[in-house]
Amino acid sequence: MGFSRRQFLGGGLALGGALATGAPASILRGLGIAKEVNAAPVNDQEKISYSCCNPECNNCSLQVHVRNGKLVRISPNPNYYTRPCLRGRSRLQWNYHPDRLKYPFKRVGERGEGKWERISWEEALDTIATKLGQIRDESGPESVWFTAGAVMSVLPNSMQRRFANAFGKGVMTGGIGSLCCAAQGEASTATQGYRTAGIEEKAYSKLLIAWGHNPAVTYIPHSRIMADALDKGCRLITIDPRFSETASKADKWISIKPGTDTAMAMAMIRIIIEENLYDEKFALGRSNLPFLVNEATGKLLRQDDVVAGGDHEAFVVWDQSTNGPALPNEAVAPVLEGTFKIGDLTVRTVFARLRERVAKFTPEYASEITGVPAEDISEVAYTYATVKPAMIDSGMSGAQRTSSGAYFVQSLLNLAGLTGNIGLLGGGVNDTGGFSHGTNVAINAPFKADNKGVIPATKVGEYLSEGKPYPIRAIYWQGKGMGQLPNTNKVVEGFKKMDFIVVQEHFFGDAASLADIVLPVATLFERYDVMCNSRSFYYHLMDKAIEPFMEAQSDGWIYTELAKRLGFGEYFDKTEEEWIDVVLEQTGLTVESLRKSGPVYQWSDPKLNKYGVKWDKKPFTFFVDTPFKTASGRFEFHASRWEDKGFEPLVNYFPPEESKETAPELYEKYPLSLVANKIRTKVHSTYAIMPWLSEIYPKGWVTMSTVDAEARGIKDGDMVEVFNDRGSVKVTAHVGNGIRPGVVSMPNGWWMQQGYCSSVLSNDYTHPQAYGHALNSTLVQVKGV
Repeated sequence: MGFSRRQFLGGGLALGGALATGAPASILRGLGIAKEVNAAPVNDQEKISYSCCNPECNNCSLQVHVRNGKLVRISPNPNYYTRPCLRGRSRLQWNYHPDRLKYPFKRVGERGEGKWERISWEEALDTIATKLGQIRDESGPESVWFTAGAVMSVLPNSMQRRFANAFGKGVMTGGIGSLCCAAQGEASTATQGYRTAGIEEKAYSKLLIAWGHNPAVTYIPHSRIMADALDKGCRLITIDPRFSETASKADKWISIKPGTDTAMAMAMIRIIIEENLYDEKFALGRSNLPFLVNEATGKLLRQDDVVAGGDHEAFVVWDQSTNGPALPNEAVAPVLEGTFKIGDLTVRTVFARLRERVAKFTPEYASEITGVPAEDISEVAYTYATVKPAMIDSGMSGAQRTSSGAYFVQSLLNLAGLTGNIGLLGGGVNDTGGFSHGTNVAINAPFKADNKGVIPATKVGEYLSEGKPYPIRAIYWQGKGMGQLPNTNKVVEGFKKMDFIVVQEHFFGDAASLADIVLPVATLFERYDVMCNSRSFYYHLMDKAIEPFMEAQSDGWIYTELAKRLGFGEYFDKTEEEWIDVVLEQTGLTVESLRKSGPVYQWSDPKLNKYGVKWDKKPFTFFVDTPFKTASGRFEFHASRWEDKGFEPLVNYFPPEESKETAPELYEKYPLSLVANKIRTKVHSTYAIMPWLSEIYPKGWVTMSTVDAEARGIKDGDMVEVFNDRGSVKVTAHVGNGIRPGVVSMPNGWWMQQGYCSSVLSNDYTHPQAYGHALNSTLVQVKGV
């Protein structure tokens, strides 16, 4: 299914859950857009400090307005290039929400029964220290699992990591993978050495492909850069099962079956190779496409394979000028494609093997897999290969939250590398994950880390319930939405087997409702912190603007007090501002310098730049101003990192873990593919109960096609049940043509307590290549209720 922008405007495709024209007046007043009723006038008593929105989104700079010790308004920092969206501005309501935790509580009924008793901080801290110490002594420190949510600023999670590390003198249970971007990070690392965030580079693009990404919702402040590019003539193609908000701005929408994106990308790679549309200069000089592979083992040929005493870390190419093997940087005329003999060894170039790998992925073959018309696949391939600079704007794509997500990301990177869009301003693959800053991570670990075992991010329920990798007896849970974890009912089952649970939070959310002790924690305006976020390239001080609400305390204060009681207080001997100076130690920045300067761009000072970027040049370009950090020092189509780990190093397509092809019996019961979309009022489950935002989307829903709805006797607005073997959710049906038949979509981010949590249905499968999230490889059924 494909639609042009003109067809959409003429045909009126239905959009489930679209924001109605004209926002409620209460929202406009709260955002400072409409006249505020009974607002005190700005006067000399108003003070402004600066902070930064810290969920996993754009991390916009905020001006924090305080009068008489109370937060009264959030506004944009006029000296910063983004503006906070309605989520960031609703932080005002967050701070004074009527349901915000005011005091420590302990459970007095059965776990999850909802019976609580207010206690003092002294009792709470003493109880926690006693119970954790007892469990550590009886079962080892690894029997206590510490976990925290996706806060992008430094101190909250670093303080927990430091505490967990010191608690066991390095011995602990770690985590592996992530719910958001494990596949993206792993493939980027394997292919080019690190992740990149070319957000600002969109302004220079002549073609944008939003592949499984909806920046109009997930990256609202940055989406204006995309809009500016479109105004200047940039073309936009979206590839998504849903007609998303970004698709509504596109020149073409490609509707694809969930989990089949790699097959389409491989068909595009085939076209680019067969039609000689690839960039030969990049292929020969900056990639490992000319490297030789031992045909017998499938592994990259090393110098010590052909020369006695050779360097195992050195790779080999075939030099046409000598008609023999050579080191890549010494070859006069490296050959891109061919099969050769070196003694008894048969070797072939990576490029030749890549051509063979994609040979069967004709547009027609890929069309059968993906549901995308063959002519659309060909059109997108030719367009991408011939328009430069072209950026694949995949973000933390929903398409990489599938059972083989790392190969999907590799396929996008392969497309960018083949066409010479790597190292091209306005090109590349923008994953918005970013580029690591040179901060002092030693704050996290006073002792050498010794993980006795790990819990995969998607397997929390299974591991806690089944005693993997060994029995966990206690959980210390900080600022994390339980409703984000897949197979959430299994997570609840695991929680109920624990001896002791501590939850550190702002609200009585899903995890807090199952805890033994609940601690009220300070918000970002009530403590000091620093943003050194890789996706923004800025160092940003988050100054304390007001005193904590009621009896709330900062994460750092809580861990410091517990450390004293548990006998390792010497590792928590600094104030929050002093810890920030430790974090910034390697940069030359300090709390005071940032307080005076405001946000500091990473590339504006060579001290801040660990890769020696030409800092006086703006804008800087990844892989021109920075190197590849792979084993070969090149862009790797054959990923040596994956070869070393025992994974297939070349791009490959695998059907979704839950699909007609892989699980036909399951498909008979649950024939609809579920995808979880983001909505503009939430960042994961953050902001789920903010009143202004809840006026926009007060309840959850499921979006389904007219074809699927009619087959089930469902009409738009009907109450339906979405279900599978893991759970069920009752929501309103939004019926229309904005989603492909065979697919349904539910917004992600509702709490379990709210009744609309799609994660109770989500697949908790994970692949050991990246330990990523496979929620978009999930089958369900829908029926009327």
